[in-house]
Amino acid sequence: MHRVAFRPQKGPVTGLRVTPELVVRELRAQNFAVLSTVNESGGPDSAGVNYGVAATDRPLTLYVMTRRHLRKAMNIASNPAVSLVMAVPRKILRFVPPATIQLHGTAEILDATDPEGTEVFRRSLIGRLILSAHAASHRRGETRDCFLRIAIAPEVHTYAVGYSAWELRRDIERGVGFVRMWSDES
Repeated sequence: MHRVAFRPQKGPVTGLRVTPELVVRELRAQNFAVLSTVNESGGPDSAGVNYGVAATDRPLTLYVMTRRHLRKAMNIASNPAVSLVMAVPRKILRFVPPATIQLHGTAEILDATDPEGTEVFRRSLIGRLILSAHAASHRRGETRDCFLRIAIAPEVHTYAVGYSAWELRRDIERGVGFVRMWSDES
């Protein structure tokens, strides 16, 4: 897998408001996503997951903690292609559908003791709770815990990120966004 350093491109892309910095900020503000994998028959499988974002001095990378026998990990073992959708909730008008960030990339299965995955999860309350729960199950004999490291492709699609519901009331297509997180030359 070819990786490049994560250096966000500056400024808006194609005149839209979505910037790499905005995407990273919103990803770090959330911790839940829907992860889609490809099953053995080529069909989609989806699961809700808690995630953490790795440091920004490398390609945009997310970590998920799971178990090797669960469908998402088994699917990734045979096909590493994944996609994720993160909801970005509205702060005031909670009844308005959330903005979304859509990512795709490749995942790999790592040992549950992976230092970077562990560090990413230690940085948030939910991450520490997940690490604690997995440690407790390990003490009871569970050995299938693992991290998924997801290397995100540079093309990120969004909807309504950076826009208020008021701004989208007459033209919902204004909210469609795309940003290239880094260039291959970086």
